Amino acid sequence: MLALTGGRAVIPEGAVAPWPWIRDEDRTAVLGALDRATPWHWPMAAVEELEAAWADFTGMPYVLAANSGTAALHMAVSAAGVEPGDEVLVPADTFLASASCVLQANAVPVFVDTDIETFNLDPARIEERITDRTRAIVAVDLNGLPAPYDPLRRIADRHGLALIEDAAQAHGATYHGRPAGALGTLSAASLNGSKCLSALGEGGLFATRDPEEHRLARRVLMFGEELPGQGRDYNARIMGWNYRIDVLAAAFARSQLGRLPEMSRVRRANGAALTAALAGVPGIRPPVVPDGLTHVYFFYPLLVAPEELGLAEADVPVAAFRDAVERAVNAEGLGIMRWQPRPVPAQTLFQEMRGYGRGCPWTCGHARPGHRYRAEEYPVAEEICRRRLVLGQSFSSLGPPNDEGTMRLFAEVFHKVLVEERDAVVALARGLARDGAYDAV
Repeated sequence: MLALTGGRAVIPEGAVAPWPWIRDEDRTAVLGALDRATPWHWPMAAVEELEAAWADFTGMPYVLAANSGTAALHMAVSAAGVEPGDEVLVPADTFLASASCVLQANAVPVFVDTDIETFNLDPARIEERITDRTRAIVAVDLNGLPAPYDPLRRIADRHGLALIEDAAQAHGATYHGRPAGALGTLSAASLNGSKCLSALGEGGLFATRDPEEHRLARRVLMFGEELPGQGRDYNARIMGWNYRIDVLAAAFARSQLGRLPEMSRVRRANGAALTAALAGVPGIRPPVVPDGLTHVYFFYPLLVAPEELGLAEADVPVAAFRDAVERAVNAEGLGIMRWQPRPVPAQTLFQEMRGYGRGCPWTCGHARPGHRYRAEEYPVAEEICRRRLVLGQSFSSLGPPNDEGTMRLFAEVFHKVLVEERDAVVALARGLARDGAYDAV
């Protein structure tokens, strides 16, 4: 019997370890940074140590730590030379920050549809979106899987575009042996508490190979100032922000970075074990990992496929089946959820195009006229959003200390819900459809 209807849950409370995985060396690192933080000064040693360690890990020589991945993305867009009215290509299926960073530069996001198997940018759809205003591509390593950088690089080079890597979800992943964070012209990564490399609170990392891009990004980070040497001249050259990272967050992230290779190895093994254990379970499609790439499973995305159970859309809508599976799996003690229920261009910000006031940047006089965001132009992203459920983050982490035994528990939930108790789940889905009690978005 399903736990949802009174049966015993497969996974008992406390059986899945939360993320991030905090060890004594992390506590020691944070306390040490606290001791070194007075008298107050900038930059703090812990911040410089994190920047140096990320430079060493990625091979990107110029790194700046920021207070969020969103800030690091804004720094990257600005450092790439994006200006008002310019256009930047962004995947239609991503987190908002991959696109809002473009708005922060008073530039215009232009969305590109995604690949149904990898969830990443579809290179075949990019060039149809390029105009004489296009200046950059934001490639997102979604869920923990690197985007297709070889074809993206060829397109970017052919058109003279910057290739910005949004590595927020992919620390520790690799693309043909190269680490995430070093796959674009310049990159941004998040250190949000949920991420594969965590600052426990918030943080971000900007990286580049170009000293001029580093100088421009540092201006954005620090009030528009030039920061000669270790001092300040209190002379803003551009509009800048205060994007400095908290010293304790930096120390925690630096400590975690020392274990990132091992934590990534565990994530890869857990993801592979879960995918193998789900083979043959009807009604869901596990993620695909192309040859030469490694996946670190910030999210483990699943696409529901009720048609595999012989269910027609007229009988049981995909959305009703998805919501029934979500309810049943959660009741079994395995945290699963929807993530990004609609493509970014379908969000209200882009539908109403209010921007940051009076329709800017679209109406500020620099942008090409006629921009509109039509969700139907991104059918693959729409289909992914309609079918997707994800495991991951703290509620069902694939990170250590969870192991392959934990993954067997995860798989047992899906076997119960979609094999042993399939009829009950289908009945639940039909009831949701009949009552209109599901999220049709």
